[in-house]
Amino acid sequence: MPYIELHASSAFSFLRGASFPEQLAETAARLEMPAMALLDRNGVYGAQRFAVAAREKNVRPIVGSELSMEDGGVLPVLVQNRTGYKNLCELLTQAHLRSEKGSCLVRWDELAGFASGLIALVGSGSGSCRSALAGNSSPRSIPFGEAPNGAREGACAPRIADPTPSGFLPSTPTLPLRGPAGPARIARRTHAA
Repeated sequence: MPYIELHASSAFSFLRGASFPEQLAETAARLEMPAMALLDRNGVYGAQRFAVAAREKNVRPIVGSELSMEDGGVLPVLVQNRTGYKNLCELLTQAHLRSEKGSCLVRWDELAGFASGLIALVGSGSGSCRSALAGNSSPRSIPFGEAPNGAREGACAPRIADPTPSGFLPSTPTLPLRGPAGPARIARRTHAA
């Protein structure tokens, strides 16, 4: 099974990424990746340049963003469709308008309203989701609820519908979700020990 990078940052993520979006697409093609995700911090700054360059190299571009959360955590999200892109842009705009210049903080309680069409990657460095996965059940660490049978993987999800894998990320376990705005997905990154 081919490797797909789901959490690359470009030079538009200051001090986090060093390559331009076109260089990332070129590297993905050289490494024969069928797809790559670009997640710049608090924006979709390099998305257009990346999408054009990736398509020219026959690499499927996946767009997303790293969201800086109000508690200091970071939540990487991928766009699944046009609705997801719209929701991500609206969420980022709302957070930028509310925050001080140079800052962009997303509140956990606003995620459910923008969940449709987005996939969140929840792993070991995901702030409040990490706390929820570890079992800390303060109101700030479990913003939405728990998965069926008490599984902690869905603790950062609005409401769990059916815990079957999604075809969108075949190598990543996913939990289909339902938020007020419609279906969404939260993916849990797995790391080999």
